[in-house]
Amino acid sequence: MTQSLSRTRRLWTALCLCLLFLFSACASNKAGLKSPELPARHWLEEAPGVPVENREKLEGAVPNLYDPNKVFSFEDCVYLTIQQSPLLVNSAVNLEIKRVELTSAVWQYLPEPRMTISVSNNMTRYNQDIRDTPGDYGKTKPDIGFYADFPNPVATYFQHQARKIMVNLAIAMHRKAVGEAIYKIAQAYLQLQGKEKIAAAQKKLLPLGKKLVAYWQQVESVEGRQGTSLNWARQHDRELELMVEQTVMQETIQRTQLKILAGVDPTQRLQIDTRSADTILTGFEGSKLAWDDRWPMLEEEYLLRGQVKLADYNIMVSWAQYVPDMTLHFNKYPPAGQYQPPGGMEDYFLHFNLDFPLIDWGRRYRGVQTARMTKAQAFHEMSRKRTDYSNEWLQAEQNITLARTQFRLAQTRFETAEMQFKEAQISFKAGTEQFSAVADCREGMVRAHIAMIEAELDLRLAGLTLMYISGLLQEHFLGLPAREVL
Repeated sequence: MTQSLSRTRRLWTALCLCLLFLFSACASNKAGLKSPELPARHWLEEAPGVPVENREKLEGAVPNLYDPNKVFSFEDCVYLTIQQSPLLVNSAVNLEIKRVELTSAVWQYLPEPRMTISVSNNMTRYNQDIRDTPGDYGKTKPDIGFYADFPNPVATYFQHQARKIMVNLAIAMHRKAVGEAIYKIAQAYLQLQGKEKIAAAQKKLLPLGKKLVAYWQQVESVEGRQGTSLNWARQHDRELELMVEQTVMQETIQRTQLKILAGVDPTQRLQIDTRSADTILTGFEGSKLAWDDRWPMLEEEYLLRGQVKLADYNIMVSWAQYVPDMTLHFNKYPPAGQYQPPGGMEDYFLHFNLDFPLIDWGRRYRGVQTARMTKAQAFHEMSRKRTDYSNEWLQAEQNITLARTQFRLAQTRFETAEMQFKEAQISFKAGTEQFSAVADCREGMVRAHIAMIEAELDLRLAGLTLMYISGLLQEHFLGLPAREVL
């Protein structure tokens, strides 16, 4: 009877342990079923970056999104994009992750108390009939103990400092992503304005195509020609109409891309004030700027300095691995020399353990050397990026010079085409030139005007690139990056 009861107890003990294991496994599986949601309010609510005077514009961008009379200027579209662009989600989530990691690093200063519960029983009964056997021999015995691992104080401190830097770097990365979005929006506004000007110039040719068809109809009806010139005029008239349709479609595609960038449904109506594109480059004089003056003002330089400082902390964390592990245990396990009589009550003991290897085969030293080499990489990367930035600045200045020359050439060609058109008009009125020659000169003048518009757009885009490289474009909306010592 006693043996059956003991077997039953052992079975129940094993069953409880299995159920506990299954419950913990199910809980871990359920934990990953639902993805965490993004914060309800935007990161710029709490993070530094947007100047105080711009907060009202930032707040007012989204509420007016569905106003049918709302016309979005360049600044409105920028703030709308900052609030809800899907392209900025990754960097925003990464910022929240780094903030959570910083909170975790703060709590790592404290030891983590843990409780151990063990339930044990004899699998055999070899000492059942031996004298002085305790009264609870062969019975199921629960045991409760406590212990706490003390954190490595040196490693914990420098890990906390590293997490602070990583939060600042995450903010800088998000600001950099926002700056890229601002640059793309500015490009879109300039290109939309250019497409509108080109479409307006092309539409001026449509009446000319109709007049040319009517002219050849009249000439061929009088002279009795075969209709070759009339067919060419009709085909050319259709070509002019298709050119306008092509430009309008390109403009529509550009608007759709802008909606996607701003996080707006592409099917939703979004009225754009392209005239605000004229204000983008207002006051910007790239010729008066120097790359070595602007380099310390950029997010890129801040990020690189942060990587070097982070590598310094990682070196200290590697050195901290030489500190022994410290653990505090509270249980019923007696140390050597502590006697507990069979009939007495078990004592609780407090154990403070220091754990360190006698020989680690150079593992810690190799960790320190690896951290040092990582710092060397970060330092040389900063030097390389600085050189790349100077080269990028030089190329941007050269592109501006080339675009300015091309614009002047396009202006000269337009003036030439305009003079040829005026001469053709005078000759036509004097009766020495046909209307078709006047139409050709008129079309040549319009095409030269379109080429001048495109050259001007290239010049403005080149200036915008230098403005973005200098950091002044994003600085207008986000202010200067953090200048505190990392």
